[in-house]
Amino acid sequence: MTTNRLQTPLFPNVRRSPYFDRTEAAGATAYMVYNHMYMPMDYGRPPDSDYAALTEDVTLWDVGAERQVELAGPDALRLADRLATRDLRDLTLGRCRYTLVCDDEGIVICDPVVLRLATDRIWFSHGNVDLLLWAKGIAVGAGLDVRVGEADIAPMQVQGPRARALLAEVGVAGLDDLGYYSLIHATIGGVACVVSRTGWSGGPGYEVFPRSSAVAGDVWDAIVAAGASHGLRITAPNVPRALERGITDIAWFHNLGVNALEAAPRLVDLDADAFIGRDALLRVAAGGVRRATVGLLGPAARPARAEGTSAITAAAGAIVGATRWLAYSPALARTIAVGVVGRAHAEIGTPLTIQTPVGALSCIVTGLPFVPAPPGTRD
Repeated sequence: MTTNRLQTPLFPNVRRSPYFDRTEAAGATAYMVYNHMYMPMDYGRPPDSDYAALTEDVTLWDVGAERQVELAGPDALRLADRLATRDLRDLTLGRCRYTLVCDDEGIVICDPVVLRLATDRIWFSHGNVDLLLWAKGIAVGAGLDVRVGEADIAPMQVQGPRARALLAEVGVAGLDDLGYYSLIHATIGGVACVVSRTGWSGGPGYEVFPRSSAVAGDVWDAIVAAGASHGLRITAPNVPRALERGITDIAWFHNLGVNALEAAPRLVDLDADAFIGRDALLRVAAGGVRRATVGLLGPAARPARAEGTSAITAAAGAIVGATRWLAYSPALARTIAVGVVGRAHAEIGTPLTIQTPVGALSCIVTGLPFVPAPPGTRD
């Protein structure tokens, strides 16, 4: 292991993905702990360089820390529908759906993609949260005929405009007809995989789920070998591009106590069957939603690195919200952020200030996404 490049030490009590050695060899310089696993987040290159690779060519990410809570059995769909804030009763085979999962008070726990692989098998592909324990508890309490476990799946993402051509070269058929938020079964490098047209780039790309971690490295190697002629670059999830598309991460919602109607009303079906948190959200809707998730368009300058939660203030200096997501947008040549603010300050054009640890940034409220995504990328 080439530890001389790493910014922080790595410890043996945190799990590695099946691709860990490969990301080390590719030059990973920094990892974050995500779902009790190390996930590479930096390869020591200028940020604009990896951004260009994602938006112009094709990139490969190790997202093995993106875990799959598997619901298996006759009541798999019933449990999925009880967990999700969106109505899943019409989720057909081969389809995926982006949703929220809430606690009983309507506070967001996570924002997974739900994949229906078979009549009796569903995956919740989730972010950094112990969703497995929550799902197990709900299943036990509801008395449903369903087994809940963590599937032995370590996904990778192939993202960028050349992703389709690359996956076609490694033998994935049917990509021309695969719509956003759909999945197919394929074989890559001799390994059975699920391939979904989803991902954290908000643009063209796919997630690849090898059906066993023991042979997942063979899939990675096959994609890398074929990628040489497509300009493939091994990178990490790209925060500036995600922010441009209005994509954040679950820790953003959960750590600020955001309820589902404050986070993303379009992902809440209050007229659906009873889901966990629905009664609380009905009360919120009746009393008026107090906060909203908004885009914040900042100055035409690169900010100094700002980490953690930053307060958002109004003209008089009063704190009106908070943000944990801030980055420089290459597409807009501006600093951008996603924040939660009080309804009185959520109108587009409202001037606000982000109080970062390295200084104040003037901004205005704008809509999301900052950069429009291709048609059909939202489900």
